[in-house]
Amino acid sequence: MTPRLTFHHVGGPRRGELDEVALPAVLGSGPEANVQAPGAAARHAVVFEREGEIVLRDAGSGEGTLIDGESVQEAVLREGDVVQLGPGGPSLRLGAGEDTESLLEPAAWDRPGGPLGWLRGLLRDAAARISPPVRRLVAVLVVIAALTAAWSGLRARSLRLEVERLQEALREVQRERVRFHARVDEQRRKEEAERAILTAQVEELRGREEGLRRQLEDAAASEVQSMRAELAATRERLATLESERAVGERIIRDYGPGVCLVQGAYSFHDSQGRPLRLRLDEAGNGQKDADGNPLLDPEGAGPVHEVEYLGTGFLVDRAGLVLTNRHVAEPWWNDSEAQSLTERGFPPRLSTLRAFFPRQAQPFPLAVERISEQVDLALVRCDVRGRRIPTLPLDRTGRGAVAGQPVIVVGYPAGLEAILAKADAAVVREILGATGVSAGRVTEALAARGLVRPSTTQGHIGDITQSDIVFDAPTTQGGSGGPILNRTGVVIGIEYAVLAKFEGNSFGVPVRHALALLAPGGKRTR
Repeated sequence: MTPRLTFHHVGGPRRGELDEVALPAVLGSGPEANVQAPGAAARHAVVFEREGEIVLRDAGSGEGTLIDGESVQEAVLREGDVVQLGPGGPSLRLGAGEDTESLLEPAAWDRPGGPLGWLRGLLRDAAARISPPVRRLVAVLVVIAALTAAWSGLRARSLRLEVERLQEALREVQRERVRFHARVDEQRRKEEAERAILTAQVEELRGREEGLRRQLEDAAASEVQSMRAELAATRERLATLESERAVGERIIRDYGPGVCLVQGAYSFHDSQGRPLRLRLDEAGNGQKDADGNPLLDPEGAGPVHEVEYLGTGFLVDRAGLVLTNRHVAEPWWNDSEAQSLTERGFPPRLSTLRAFFPRQAQPFPLAVERISEQVDLALVRCDVRGRRIPTLPLDRTGRGAVAGQPVIVVGYPAGLEAILAKADAAVVREILGATGVSAGRVTEALAARGLVRPSTTQGHIGDITQSDIVFDAPTTQGGSGGPILNRTGVVIGIEYAVLAKFEGNSFGVPVRHALALLAPGGKRTR
């Protein structure tokens, strides 16, 4: 059966009248119009059935058609809709005719009681009332919005993971800072204990000297000679101890400013020059192998695998030559991990090598000048022009090192921990709070505050061989490359190693090897 509709004239010359027509129907003022609407275009709009829906389409009126005040080109009609034929033109309210009511009711899924029914109905009506070009534009915008939302979601997830990685990195920095503070406190306690022991030794000897002197006054003639001998021995030990301490103070005063802290860093690169980076898992954490070693890859998304280290050197001429160990100038030398990476096609490359001299606020970049192929020695060069940095005298006689004689070792054993242990606790907290635990940044902060100062340790020569001076002055990592001076204040060797798990045996390269390296024709690096 042909659908029929009723149109109630609610505005215009025919207000209050009712037309019932069959579909399709023409609305307008012309003779062919099924619904006469004076004031409208002759053929203003057409109403027809399409796929079970009642559709209104503007027939090219030139004035426009409005539904419930909204201009449309084509729209699905519902019972009660008010159609206005042009702005200010006649208005008609749509009603159902016989067997047409079902076509004017929303489908079940569009009903307010259905899931999201109100939204579906709104979208459906809006789509029906929008022209095809606008629909296509809306579709494109919807696709763009969906893609933008998906990208935003992925970006948000990536940012969340990055934030989590940064939070974990900050937590690790804080943990390392706590450990660093603990090492500084331990070094401070150790140095205080050593000073206390030395003071106690001096006081003990002085007390013993005084006691022997008193006993000597009251002793019988037969005891005088032995007590005088013991008193003389005690006085000699006291004089030796105080003399050695005075020598150490003189050496650190005169030559300490010429002993530098060497700070360096290196990384490993592939044939294309890309550095090895830490490989990360999906959660952004560093991956490790079965032995707990970090997995490294040029394609890794983590930070560059950089090895930081510290050592000691000392100025030997005004041209800027600094003596140190080969394993300070080439820190991967004799290192098994570095050798393994090199064999896999990732040779090492220095990223930082610089010297921090006492009383100098800025570091001095270092360049490797010569290395020794026979012993652990190297010459590096820096520009010290215009700076008042003392050079250390070298023993050129070959007779400066004597077994049993005292030695003074100058350098930076225990590295930054020992330097920070000498500083005020508040300054230490300020530096670490501002720089973290990066060796380079901490050292720069120390230099800027004038806190880079070497330490001295004292001992005695135990043995001398062709390749080594063995001595018992305490030392540890960071002191490598430091000068070993005799009590006359000349360098007799260069420290390079300590015998692990056997306190009291440290090793230095005899100075004659350094003289050979300094001589014209010494081995140069490539």
